[in-house]
Amino acid sequence: MRERPLHGTRRAAWSGLLLAVLAQLGCGYSAGPLTPAGFRKVHLPLFENQTWYRDLEVELTRQVAAELQSRPGISIVPLGEADIVLAGTIVDFEQRVLSEDSNDRVRESSAVTRVRIEVRDARTGAVRRGFTVRDRAEFLAARGETLAAATAESFFDLARQVVDGLEAGFPRASAAARGAAGATQEATADG
Repeated sequence: MRERPLHGTRRAAWSGLLLAVLAQLGCGYSAGPLTPAGFRKVHLPLFENQTWYRDLEVELTRQVAAELQSRPGISIVPLGEADIVLAGTIVDFEQRVLSEDSNDRVRESSAVTRVRIEVRDARTGAVRRGFTVRDRAEFLAARGETLAAATAESFFDLARQVVDGLEAGFPRASAAARGAAGATQEATADG
């Protein structure tokens, strides 16, 4: 009987080496919180609305709350228990007509929203970080898409940007939210 080469042992050694290399490289996933220690207990008051459009602040605050709750290590708490207050103001909401048909009916339009964010110390009220986020959502009226649907999509994206702004020092946060030198104070996500 002839002895077989140790292919299985060699394969196991290569597999082990590959796993060790991948473990060293990391995949960027973290099971723990990505926010600094003093940013984990968040009081979230209703956002303010400086536009003529009614109730935008209610929907955006709801989206930000949902995004906060989806992040590990962050909890929404009453003011007396909070590390920070996450305050927001919708400073601009603008609907723009992008194209019309030959009868002057809107074919394509967009909604642009700009929100100013202040992260305040819950005990002193001092602003710890301030930044502005902006989003544009397009919609095709000819396909039956509506301003309401575009606004909902835009607010989902804005909520993600706002909460990303709490993750200072992490790559996902925008340069403006991290307070990077030379960064503009407006984070954008068009689309």
